[in-house]
Amino acid sequence: MNRRPYRHTSVAFAVALALGLPAYAQNMADAPEGDDGLDTLESLAPIEVQSLRLTTEVLTSPAAVDVTEARDIQQGRAKAQLDAALNRTPGVYANNGSNFAQNLRISIRGFGARSAFGVRGVKVLVDGIPETLADGQAQTDTIDLGAVERLEVIRGPFSALYGNATGGVVDITTTTPASGPVDRGELTVGSHGYRRIEAATAHERGDWGYALTASQLDIEGYRAHSEVKKQQLTGKLERRVGTTGTLRLITRVLDAPDTLDPGGVTLEQAQSDRRSARDANLAFDARQSAEQQTIGLVYEDQLAQNQSYQANLFYSHRDFIQFLPFEDAGVVAYERDFFGGGVQTTRFDTLFGHENQIVAGIDAQIQRDARTRYDNIAGDKGALGLDEDQQATSIGVFAQNVFSISSDLELTTGLRYDYLDFDIDDAFVTATDPNDSGSRTYHEVSANAGLSYAWAERQRVYANVANAFESPTFTEFADPAGNGGFNSELDPQKAVQYEIGAKGEIGNRTRYQISAFWIDVRDELVVFNDDGRRDFYQNSGKSRRQGLEAKLEYAVNDELSAMAAYTLADYEYREFVDDGGVDYAGNAIPGLPEERLFAEVAWRDSDVGYATLDMRYAGSFYADNANTAKIDNAWIFNGRVGKTIDAGDDNLTVYFGIDNMFDEVYFDNIRINAFGGRYYEPAPDRTFYTGLAYEL
Repeated sequence: MNRRPYRHTSVAFAVALALGLPAYAQNMADAPEGDDGLDTLESLAPIEVQSLRLTTEVLTSPAAVDVTEARDIQQGRAKAQLDAALNRTPGVYANNGSNFAQNLRISIRGFGARSAFGVRGVKVLVDGIPETLADGQAQTDTIDLGAVERLEVIRGPFSALYGNATGGVVDITTTTPASGPVDRGELTVGSHGYRRIEAATAHERGDWGYALTASQLDIEGYRAHSEVKKQQLTGKLERRVGTTGTLRLITRVLDAPDTLDPGGVTLEQAQSDRRSARDANLAFDARQSAEQQTIGLVYEDQLAQNQSYQANLFYSHRDFIQFLPFEDAGVVAYERDFFGGGVQTTRFDTLFGHENQIVAGIDAQIQRDARTRYDNIAGDKGALGLDEDQQATSIGVFAQNVFSISSDLELTTGLRYDYLDFDIDDAFVTATDPNDSGSRTYHEVSANAGLSYAWAERQRVYANVANAFESPTFTEFADPAGNGGFNSELDPQKAVQYEIGAKGEIGNRTRYQISAFWIDVRDELVVFNDDGRRDFYQNSGKSRRQGLEAKLEYAVNDELSAMAAYTLADYEYREFVDDGGVDYAGNAIPGLPEERLFAEVAWRDSDVGYATLDMRYAGSFYADNANTAKIDNAWIFNGRVGKTIDAGDDNLTVYFGIDNMFDEVYFDNIRINAFGGRYYEPAPDRTFYTGLAYEL
């Protein structure tokens, strides 16, 4: 068995944090009123979340939930990808922030690491509209970090809330009209040909409100053949209806005509020239281009004083073409239509004389892909090799209930039924290429139950159990024999999670949260690549994920604060024999560091400026199922400073940032189980950027 022992210091830190904070909180709870052992600041404002379907406070929810606000997402940042914001959350690992052709990869509690590109196993929502497709796949290239106002993350398999996601939920809110009035222009330039231009406005006028963010991003890239060009538009138009209703029109537009892919290289090539691209990626001009338009309509209103409802409709169209680094069927193209809607109603009432909240609703989505593949002839489109119409239909019916057993104890239960149907119609049938049409249908039931107990004022402990499923996506259904159509042997992976945790506030300065989880997974979906071309997937048997997550936030005073988020976890195959008969039982699941730490110290004065220093640590991990290719740990330090200049009624902010300030040599992305040992995508070296923001 090929496993790594935890460091004694890490375990000691984790245990001390787990035991010490609640004990200290008890001392503070028992202290005389007004005596918290600290200078008194303004009371910590409660943090509410909506990603749990019911609007609730983070403190009272029986789940691991985290919120990141606009200041921590945007202030002084280059705003290229979401990874900087996501890595602040324990249990979340976001990487591949430099290769835009493969998109950001997000893993929550080990789910999502298998993805060769994009996001799997994590439900992504933007302004209540699903970014995750009906087949379970999501892309984050349509999300403009400059327009993100709030980020909520649910950690763990809560499919009873949203269906078809074993890892959790990332719920994003873009700029609202209420955040104004503001008119802003911003320019950022930096190392490796980085340039970003942004214009934003947000206003409310009577019953109407609007918010609009437009940006253009151009990056020459650290590595050869890694250029990026894209333009984005994020808009929101709101209208108050009556005294309680709100109608919201949402739109997002992406135009990314040139996104080059440098590819994964061997360790020897990475050590010889970290900025080099894979030879095949140059020879076949590996790249992608994408255009997407999304429009959504959301209506919220009250049916009665104790009952509200929400309904949404959305439509998205995406044109996509990608040139892969091989000839045979090396060009992938599709036109995608994704549309659907949902409705839910929430009621606050009493049940058996106790307070009770219930939300129930239905989600329906249809995804239609007109997908083709062509030969890649030295970067040009060659002969047609595949022509398929793919359709995924997803319908989910759900209910979530919160029952107050007493003033200190709440019981949350949830249930969801999902119907998923996958169909492929093969339109390219020849004498040598038979009909590969096929279909699969899944019926899945998910449930969760959790208890939250207030053992002292602003102190809670909780426990929950939940099950979840994750279906293969259309890309993962590909037949390993090289034909189109379905891999009929592929099944959804199933997960059952057990979790306990504590969260609370200590005095007026400190927030903490701690959670321990145990997740058993069967039919784990894993990637393999045995010919150097495309990736294929198989069910691995069983795996286990167990770990500890902790987050601590501390306000020294009104200007100075610090925070730390720590993850200690073990991700292991329990049963896994591949098609070649190799037994990987006991091996670590590749692509997942056992230890992760994010820490930040920040000074902010709205009249003067700001300065922040953050550190991100990722422990060592493996790149392959056999655990033969070990990736070293990495410490990355980043700093940002900004100066606010009074320009009469306007504000001018000048800022400067350094990423990877100590020039750590590490890898931004690891291609799991890549053929020929080409796992490695080197990360940029020390990177500088500076920006100017003018706000009317």
